[in-house]
Amino acid sequence: MKNSIRKSIRILCISMVVIVFITTLLLCSLSNNNHIFSLQNIICLIILIIIADIFSNIVAKMIVNPLKKMEKGMRSVADGKIVEAKQLKEYGNLKEIDDTIEAYRLMMALIKKNNFDLNSQQSKTEIILEHMADGVIAFSISRQVVHMNKAAIRLLNLDSSEDTFEKIVKKLDIQIDFDKLMYLPNYTTYEVKLSVEDNALNIVFIPFFSDKLTPMGVIMMIRNITESVRLDNMRKDFIANISHELKTPLTSIKGYSETMMNGDLTYQEVIKFSKVINQEANRMGRLASDLLQLSRFDSKTVNWKKVQFPLNEMTTKVCEKMKFEAEEKRHTLEFFASDKNPMVYADKDSIEQVIMNILSNSIKYTPDGGNIKVYDGCINERAYIKVIDNGIGIPQKDLGRIYERFYRADKARSRQMGGTGLGLSIVKEIIEGMDGTIDIKSEVNKGTEVVITLPTKAPKKIGG
Repeated sequence: MKNSIRKSIRILCISMVVIVFITTLLLCSLSNNNHIFSLQNIICLIILIIIADIFSNIVAKMIVNPLKKMEKGMRSVADGKIVEAKQLKEYGNLKEIDDTIEAYRLMMALIKKNNFDLNSQQSKTEIILEHMADGVIAFSISRQVVHMNKAAIRLLNLDSSEDTFEKIVKKLDIQIDFDKLMYLPNYTTYEVKLSVEDNALNIVFIPFFSDKLTPMGVIMMIRNITESVRLDNMRKDFIANISHELKTPLTSIKGYSETMMNGDLTYQEVIKFSKVINQEANRMGRLASDLLQLSRFDSKTVNWKKVQFPLNEMTTKVCEKMKFEAEEKRHTLEFFASDKNPMVYADKDSIEQVIMNILSNSIKYTPDGGNIKVYDGCINERAYIKVIDNGIGIPQKDLGRIYERFYRADKARSRQMGGTGLGLSIVKEIIEGMDGTIDIKSEVNKGTEVVITLPTKAPKKIGG
C-alpha cells in the first residue's frame, strides 16, 4: 500500500492547519495592523503543525492498519492460503471502518467455507478415481496429462515420461486427432478396442467443456473387458461345440436309416445298423440330459437333498457298478476303504454321480491293463475321496480349462469314447453345491490324481 493513505492524511491535516492559521492571521492583521510573520505567530504555527501531524498519525492508524491486515489476508488467499480473519476493531471505532472489517470477515468466512467444500469434493473425487477399476486419464487443452489414476497406469503399462496425449496414443498405436476430437461436432466421442499385454481393453475418448461450452480438454476412459471377451468366446465355442455334437450323431443316424430304407440288406446288416443308430441316439440323449442338468445349475433351480451318510458304503457301491466296465479293458480297480468310515453331509445321488464320472474318466483314458486306485478318509473334519490312475494324463496347458463346457484335451479321442465334454463341468457344479472342493493333478503318460473333499456334517446355524 506504500503508505499512500497515511501520507495523504498527513499532508491534508497539515495543509488545513496551515491554511486556517494563515487565513486567521491575515484577517487579524487587516483589522489590527499587526505583522503576520512575528516570532509568536511562527511558534504557534509550528505547534499547530506538530499537533496536526500527531492527529493525522492517529487517524491514519485507525484507517490504514485495518486495511493492511485485510490486504495481508487477501494476499494469503491469492497465494492459496486461507487464514483466520482476526479481530480488527482495536484499531478504531469508526462506523465505516467497522462495516468494512465486518464485510471482510464475512468474505473470509465464505472463502474458507467454499475452499473447504472444494477441497473436500476434490479429495473425494481423487479417492474415487484412485480406487476405480477403470482407468482414467485427463488431458488439458494443451494436451498435457493433468490426472492419471493407478488403474490407467497399470492397464496401459505407462511410466512417468509418458505425460502427453501424443506420447500415450503413439504407444498404444491409436490413430486419433486431438483437434478433431475437441472441435468437430462429428467427433464427440471416439471408441477403440485393443490388447495390451494379456488384457483386452475398451478405450473411449470424451471431450469436456466449460459451462460456456469452451473446450477444456479430453478424458480418456480405459475399461478392462478381458473377462467379457473370454465369456463371449466361451459362448461362441459353446454354440459351435453343441452344434457339432448334435450334427455328428444326426449325420450317422440319417445315413444309416436311409441305407436301411433303401432295402437290400441282410438281417445281420440291419441289426448292425440298428445298433449304430441306437448308440448315436443314446449319445444325443446323454448330451441333452447333461445340458438340462447344467441349465438347472445355471438357473439355481437345483433342490439338493443333503443328508449324512457313510462314505465307505457309497464308494464301495460305485466301485462295484464300475467293475464290469473296468474289466472290459483289463484294468485293476481297487478300493482302499478307511477304517474310520467317514460320514459325509451331501446329496447322496449327486455324490454317486460324481464318483461314477471320475471313475468312468479314469477307465476311459487309461490304456488297457491299467491300475486304478480309490481311497477315502477324513482329515480336519473333511471327508475326502482320492482316485489315482496310470492313464494318458492331461497336458499342463489344458489343466486350467478342463472344467469348461465341451472342452477336451484330446477332442478326437474323447468323442470316439462317447464323452459329451460336459462331465467335469457337472462334477464341479455338484461339488461346489455341496460346499466341497475338487483338485486334479496330472502328468502326460504317467497318470492323473483327483481329490475331492466334502463336509462331514451340516453347518451350524447362526444363532442356533
